[in-house]
Amino acid sequence: MKKAWLSALLATAVMAGVGSTALGEGAMRVFMGGERVVSSMGSSNANSVEDLVNKMGGFVEYDQNSGKLEIIKPNVNILVLEGIQQTRNKTVVFSNPIKGYSDKNVPRTFNVFVEVDEAPVAKDLRMQLVLISPEGKEIDKGKEWKYSTEKANSFYFSEPFVSTKLGSYGTYKIQVRMKSEQFKSYVVVGENTFTVGR
Repeated sequence: MKKAWLSALLATAVMAGVGSTALGEGAMRVFMGGERVVSSMGSSNANSVEDLVNKMGGFVEYDQNSGKLEIIKPNVNILVLEGIQQTRNKTVVFSNPIKGYSDKNVPRTFNVFVEVDEAPVAKDLRMQLVLISPEGKEIDKGKEWKYSTEKANSFYFSEPFVSTKLGSYGTYKIQVRMKSEQFKSYVVVGENTFTVGR
């Protein structure tokens, strides 16, 4: 998945014409996972690259002095389930993945399980689940989860959506949004879908 994501980013950067450094402009080196992926790009393109990376579910750390731009792409897995339980010995038990419902306008209760690996290192990492209607409108938001990822950047959490009214036929999205003290705006880092209708 990471290779496909990186290939898409590089192809877009080349098509946008940001692959070379203009005369008199500072050079920027692009890294992902500690590996250099672009050797020289004009530093004026840092904001464009950051916008592109954000839209693809990642974050950018740019050090203007060294010209190093690091791409951080968290791995996020999302399950939409009828139920989630934890036994006494801390084993997590899932029940019945949800692919969809046949009827609209019926209050539905479901659970969302989120697993995050390779999250950005932050003292104050915030995450939130958002339910999006087929029309693209926010229907419901979960609570804002807070983590410190300075020692470990992998974690999981689950959250129920209780008696949620799904008023339209079509495909609904559950989005996972993330931000931190370094990245002030929420970025959609993953999503899963289910349908309402036959």
